[in-house]
Amino acid sequence: MSKIFEPFRVMGLVSNDVPSVVQTRGSEYFVTTCVGKAFNTYNCKKLNLVFASPLHGGPISCMAAHKDLIFTTVHDTVYVWNRARLISTFTGHTGDITHILPFGEHLISIASDKRLIIHDISSGEVYAELNLDHAVTSLLHPATYLNKILLGTDDGVMELWNVRTMKLIYQFTGLTGRITVLAQSPAIDVVGVGCSDGKINIHNLRTDEKIMSFYQDWGCVTTLSFRSDGVAHMVSGSTEGHIAIWDLEKQQLHSTVHNAHSGSVGTSTYLPSQALLLSSSSDNALKVWVFDGPGGTARVLRERTGHSAPPTICRFYGENSETVLTAGHDRSVRSFCVFKDERSKELSQGSIVSRSKKLNLPAEDLKLTPVTALSAEEIREREWSNVMTAHVGDKNVRLWSTCNATLNNKPLIPKLDNIVVSAVCMTSCGHIGLVGYNSGHLTAFNVQSGNNRGIYGKGPAHKGRITGVATDSVNKIAVSVGRDSTLKIWEFSPRTLLSIVDLPGPALKLTLHRESGLAAVALDGGCVVVVDVDTSRIVRNFHQSATVTDMCYSKDCKWLVVATSDRIIRIWDLATARLIDCFQTPSLVSSVSVSPEHLVTTHQGELGVCLWVNKTLYESVELRPLPDDVEPRLIGATVQQQPMEVDSEGEDSGEWKGAEQLQEDLVTLSDTPRAKWTALCNLDIIKKRNKPKAPPTAPKAAPFFLQTTKELVPKFVVEEKEETEKESSKMLRIGESDFQRQLLNSNDTASMLRYMKDMATPTVDLELQSMSPTDGGSHELVLKFLEFLIDAHSLKLSFDLVQAYTNVFLKYNRQYLMETPALQDKLTSLRKNHKEQWTELQKRLQEVVCVTNFLKNVAL
Repeated sequence: MSKIFEPFRVMGLVSNDVPSVVQTRGSEYFVTTCVGKAFNTYNCKKLNLVFASPLHGGPISCMAAHKDLIFTTVHDTVYVWNRARLISTFTGHTGDITHILPFGEHLISIASDKRLIIHDISSGEVYAELNLDHAVTSLLHPATYLNKILLGTDDGVMELWNVRTMKLIYQFTGLTGRITVLAQSPAIDVVGVGCSDGKINIHNLRTDEKIMSFYQDWGCVTTLSFRSDGVAHMVSGSTEGHIAIWDLEKQQLHSTVHNAHSGSVGTSTYLPSQALLLSSSSDNALKVWVFDGPGGTARVLRERTGHSAPPTICRFYGENSETVLTAGHDRSVRSFCVFKDERSKELSQGSIVSRSKKLNLPAEDLKLTPVTALSAEEIREREWSNVMTAHVGDKNVRLWSTCNATLNNKPLIPKLDNIVVSAVCMTSCGHIGLVGYNSGHLTAFNVQSGNNRGIYGKGPAHKGRITGVATDSVNKIAVSVGRDSTLKIWEFSPRTLLSIVDLPGPALKLTLHRESGLAAVALDGGCVVVVDVDTSRIVRNFHQSATVTDMCYSKDCKWLVVATSDRIIRIWDLATARLIDCFQTPSLVSSVSVSPEHLVTTHQGELGVCLWVNKTLYESVELRPLPDDVEPRLIGATVQQQPMEVDSEGEDSGEWKGAEQLQEDLVTLSDTPRAKWTALCNLDIIKKRNKPKAPPTAPKAAPFFLQTTKELVPKFVVEEKEETEKESSKMLRIGESDFQRQLLNSNDTASMLRYMKDMATPTVDLELQSMSPTDGGSHELVLKFLEFLIDAHSLKLSFDLVQAYTNVFLKYNRQYLMETPALQDKLTSLRKNHKEQWTELQKRLQEVVCVTNFLKNVAL
């Protein structure tokens, strides 16, 4: 467990190879996609993220939807969700569940052990069980077929079963290849059958006849769906990412969408009664297609995508750190918003799709090579390009605009040949970009014009590859490191060498905190040295147990976060040069970046960008130095898995209430509104202010709904009040009130205080006013309330409310208290307790005020 950072969520995950499901709520359609151990639900209108589920105990294997419920399976367990709230779980299988199908008020599930179980959705009880002879590969409920399901098997046989009697009705043979998908057509008795050899059969179940057949050249059929808006079209997906549209009337291929996805198509389904096609794939993409092209061809209407290959670089961008820039093996540069998923986007590389169609090449082949280095500044984002990237095997530096989300057509081109960019850095002003090459040369470019401003040194700045370059905040110096085991400090403008720092080994990475002038250099073997640029001295030396993959400073330069190849993230305190936190992740951390509120990481083999929250911002964390032999604990790189509690009634558990008092020695304020106890002390002023200035006057015209007499000249009916009611209204109630009885009979101060909290403010004022014998009360009431106030001060409960009660009680009863000698001891005790508590509280408040004024006026 990390003391500083806690897993929060994963950004950039959209879908995987598990088929998505579509739900209808009212007039809107929603699609639910699987993202590993959780699922996301998007509205199909704009593909906005509606909600995301908590984590499951393992990867989700299949999903289904029925009305407002979502069903997911993990290993041998079925989870039932209402939106993102878990309401029940179904068990009973001994093998991993492979298929589920909602069937009216029941759910059918089939596991890898060829066992079929039917659960009642409302009660969760097992309705029936059946052991099958064949391995089931697909499952369908034919429309209008009562109590019947259709099973597709791995040997090309379809079986029609009656789930009520658990009997086999009919077997459909003659199909070749393994059945991979079954789909219901708009016509009754007709289904589509997709096979692993690419064949698609349109079969009539009632007559057991093959109506028509198609052949998909791309191999295995992964999805099938029929259009239901009056156009006789069918769509099929393949493992190569292509989509085919078939014309059922002409019994021929209508059109194809090549490279619709870069991975296997997991879902391709038409939205009910609409000319829209929804597709998802293992390439982490969700797309909506519309058929408005020439001849009814498809084009992308809207899409939601993430990295299709694991990202390798992540950097917080901007002063408020709300955006994360990432780049990965999928040759793309993306921007993720930490707070709003809809703002995430991919930076465009131009009209790649249209060029790929003209050249008949995959769009991925026309993209830039993967990014190896990235640097960005926000200050000039609206004037010109503000992001620099280096790419594999490329000597040119590419420029991007985060404001326009586009690639600049003019790269930074060096004058030398046969070199490759190895490091980049954009200055804090956004005008100049420094570029390091594998040849050892260090060049300055003007970012706006792209002109070469000169090189640092008379030849190569380093003997060998430059692995890092940085500048300070005011463009006075530049720092570079290379594989020649040196750190060189340059004067920025004349580009002359100021000093050289010999390093213990070849440098791998460099990060500079611009405000403090501390440069951290990662070396071979896991060592990290911190160099003070102003004095050109090594001031800190941190040893890791493995090679450093990435590192970064915190915003205030208190911590240095280092990720190593042994999957461990370490946080070093720069002031004490001690390790204060370390934890291990399930997979290797390829990149890390820190903001004041969050930590963001990318991991090897994972498509998502993991976001961690800084716990020190909202809770007290004791950061003691860790021992040298500390064993880091394994933490999931996503939200920590917590046991999912089932809400049996499907309702929220209610409002959470905290403890009445955290500790007995702490002065606790009340949870009542401040206006309640302040109004009690000033009730006379409030009554005087609210007193009407003039008596109420009768309305000029009576309302139309008053009753009238049935006479020639109608008159209003006046209800005669009984004399008894008139007299009773003027009578005062004699006897003890509920408050007085509660006060005399109660010995629990806390319960009495809660009772008074629930009373209205005027009621409390009246009860305290009528407590002395001269006002209708008794000596016992005054004595009892004095004891109540003394105990309330001693317990330190509701300090502000007790002070208000004390104030009003003394104001109304001061004459009786002064004239009664028997109450003097109680008054002395009350005064002593009040003075002790107020003196201690005033002391603490004064300390806080002094520290606050000091921090406000000191020059940090």
